[in-house]
Amino acid sequence: MSLLAKYSFFHRYLEFLQSCGVPDPGRYSQPMGDAYSEPHRSYHNTTHINFMLDKLAQDVSSEIVKLSDWEGKCVMFAVWWHDFVYNPQAKDNEIQSIIAWERFVDQVSETSPVLEPYKTPVSSLIHCTIKHSIPSPTSDSLLSPALVSYFLDLDLAILATSRDIYTAYANNIRSEYQSYSIADYRNGRIAVLKGFLGRERIFLTSNIEGKGESMEAMEARARQNINWELGELESGRLPKS
Repeated sequence: MSLLAKYSFFHRYLEFLQSCGVPDPGRYSQPMGDAYSEPHRSYHNTTHINFMLDKLAQDVSSEIVKLSDWEGKCVMFAVWWHDFVYNPQAKDNEIQSIIAWERFVDQVSETSPVLEPYKTPVSSLIHCTIKHSIPSPTSDSLLSPALVSYFLDLDLAILATSRDIYTAYANNIRSEYQSYSIADYRNGRIAVLKGFLGRERIFLTSNIEGKGESMEAMEARARQNINWELGELESGRLPKS
């Protein structure tokens, strides 16, 4: 990643912390830029985070989703932190990311409580990415199922992009798992893709009132892309741009 791109990412996070009232936000920004610039990240990097943030902004602007200020900041913090720790060979990336997030909130809380209202809800959103499903509702939950659904769909929105963008995504996922043989990777990836296709709905917010047409289009594009990649893998090929 170029220095300019890394600086832009760093500055975007800095501005967000400022908007949340975090004192002296510059002291907390560097670890975020460093984490998402790790050399082993081909997909789970700054591009992935920027993609999610851009789509969130677009969806809010076009009123595909309506969020309160608190809800919007919860989603944004979850976007920034959900892949903060990422090792393709580890099984606890989400848990480690939650630990890092809560440690960050505790550090900020030494001088200001501004992030305390987000601590538990953001941890819950990140935890939902482990199984990419909505947990059973509880009486003490601050997060609506609709908000959780939207965040999870935002994380998977890359599946519904153009074929060129999707192909680059598929290639980058393979790059992150380059330590695995082609045969092992193909078998594992096929299982993941079939898991997506086996769902009644890939996108959990497909039935948002008044937004059915746009969400149906995303659902259709995602299934087309996944079926294409699955066909390539089952034919013994890897997707090529």
